[in-house]
Amino acid sequence: MKEKFIISIISQVVSSLGFILAFYLLFLNLDTSSLGIWALLNSVINLGFLFINIGLDSIHYQYSSKKNSSEYLGTFFTIKITLLLINVLVAIFFITIFSFTQSWSNQYSIMLLFLLFSKIFFNIAQIFFINLKSKIKVFRAEIPLFFITIGKSLSIIFLSINLSQFSNPILFLCVSLFLFNLSYLILIVLFSKNEFKLNKPRKDLTLLYLKDVKPLFFFSITLVIATNLGNVILRYSFGLEELGNFSFINNFIIESLLLISGSIATIYLTLFSKFFEEKDLESIKKITYIIEKYFSIFFLWIIVIVFLNGRLILSVLMPQYIETGTILNIMIFIPYLIAITSPYSYHFIAGKKQQINAYINMFTRIVIIVLMICLIPSNILIIQFLGLGSLGYAISLTLPWILWAVINRYYSYKIFNIKPQKNIILHILVAIFSLLISYTLKNLIFKYIFQNQIQLLIVTSVFSLLLFITCLFICKELRREDIKFFLQLIKLQNYKDSLREEFSDQT
Repeated sequence: MKEKFIISIISQVVSSLGFILAFYLLFLNLDTSSLGIWALLNSVINLGFLFINIGLDSIHYQYSSKKNSSEYLGTFFTIKITLLLINVLVAIFFITIFSFTQSWSNQYSIMLLFLLFSKIFFNIAQIFFINLKSKIKVFRAEIPLFFITIGKSLSIIFLSINLSQFSNPILFLCVSLFLFNLSYLILIVLFSKNEFKLNKPRKDLTLLYLKDVKPLFFFSITLVIATNLGNVILRYSFGLEELGNFSFINNFIIESLLLISGSIATIYLTLFSKFFEEKDLESIKKITYIIEKYFSIFFLWIIVIVFLNGRLILSVLMPQYIETGTILNIMIFIPYLIAITSPYSYHFIAGKKQQINAYINMFTRIVIIVLMICLIPSNILIIQFLGLGSLGYAISLTLPWILWAVINRYYSYKIFNIKPQKNIILHILVAIFSLLISYTLKNLIFKYIFQNQIQLLIVTSVFSLLLFITCLFICKELRREDIKFFLQLIKLQNYKDSLREEFSDQT
């Protein structure tokens, strides 16, 4: 089973690296106003898809632990397609409104339509993806997604290199996204052969889905609003260039890191559901603590690097975005908080306490929305606000996740008696110590020895990693068992066996 965890992570890491390279070249060559338009177009479409999820995916993963789980697929598929049709109508309504405003031309309307159909293809494909992941058919699910993600990255790299040849690069992005999401749908349908058997939708199962999803309904709406409203406010308060600069951090750096932490969520949610059904809390604790431990170490090192060399990295690789360094320092905590807390959050879904999960997540998103309204714009109509722009946007996205992390741990302990790991505090202290030592040596010694900025960046980053890892071994947060664990993970035969087993299983 652990091989499937690792494959899920590796596929996301590799595709994330391609994503990072592609968008690095895009942000390096494309003007910030065009990037702002790209972010705004996507936000308009996403706001139209307010009801696309409403928590159904999480509930379906929960049902995957049932013995007769295959009987649920027909009902799940029917509900998802019905919701998709409703969302398409809402999205068309939004497109019509924006198209009739003075600032939008017919060209924007065409791009919005391409994005709309792209969204439709992707959401249909996700039904097949969720079905495969719920059956823990990780290879079948990840292979199509991996190749399509790499394909998208290559198309963006092609655009970035040949930018002068395109009169409208944003239109190219919209069309390529349309084509790749259509290809993704075709591929995942082919990979779902013998794994996607639709039964006739049942009224009793429909009512069961709607009953269980009810607590998650309003949360899903607040999630979409909290994710996209800030872009719209920032655009109309400070312009496309400001939105483009912020999108570099939010949609490029933070999104890339979140892809890594979210890569295995669908696997351990399925496993948690199975273990809760069997009342096996010890297995749940074990998986939770392993995920929390390794993600804590990985993302804390990323945080150390950002605080140590964040501005240096920007000055070397993206000098035009050097002013976004403060925003990066604030938002870099988001992937860390989400990565180490998501297992606790999924306890409630898997343990059939989705109402608690919904309340916690809805509260978090409402706080985000309120902070966005208060911190980003200078005024809305006649009401005055703080007008902090991108800085306010970064704060409004970061602070609520601290509350989210604390509340999830508290209720997981209160309801399931799963205590949060106190060792995470030690990880943080070790990271702070490593940062202070590395920062001091960088300014007192390294910067005088290494005049070249790239050399300084490499040396200080490697030194901070070695110091951080060494301190963790000294504090016994890393042991020989961890080394053995990772050595076992690189045995190729295990992956071959797992792959062969999955594709030979036709049941």
